[in-house]
Amino acid sequence: MSEFSRDYVTDFNDIGANPDEFIPVGTIASVRMTVRNGGYGPDCFLAKSRGTGALYLNAMLIVTEGPYILRRIFHRFGVYSDEPGNEWVEKGLRQLRAALESARNISPKDISDLAKDQRKVDGYKDFDGLEFLIKVGIETPKNPQYKTANCIQCIITPDMKEYAKHKESQSMPGTWPLLKRG
Repeated sequence: MSEFSRDYVTDFNDIGANPDEFIPVGTIASVRMTVRNGGYGPDCFLAKSRGTGALYLNAMLIVTEGPYILRRIFHRFGVYSDEPGNEWVEKGLRQLRAALESARNISPKDISDLAKDQRKVDGYKDFDGLEFLIKVGIETPKNPQYKTANCIQCIITPDMKEYAKHKESQSMPGTWPLLKRG
């Protein structure tokens, strides 16, 4: 076994930043969603809130490119509540629609039959592996037992200028392929 040399120098300039540091607010990031199995719903992809009984999609978003590649953002997309007009559920469903539109290159204003078909899923399992663009934010939780963390500020859809700009700057394909429904 050789001894460690005090003259040994390592250049730490190429070492990535501390993963505990936040991705800066406003960063546009391409992410891949991994759905964390929660045991509820027809395909067991939903989780249930202990406090309210609401169902949600428990997701881990992994940055797929750029300086923050492999960084993770955790997000809960509300999908069902016994409480009519639940704002958290309505927001979650709007975000899931936006994720589909971002991933499948569909303008939110497109009401063609093809666009309507592309917004349909066979189940929440279809969101597992979905790649889309987000604008990163930082969220400080109301409950002090949880840490401040990165979050989704908004989902970038094809009608937003950031969508085309990001695709050009990251050498992304011209369009993401539309999924064929059988």
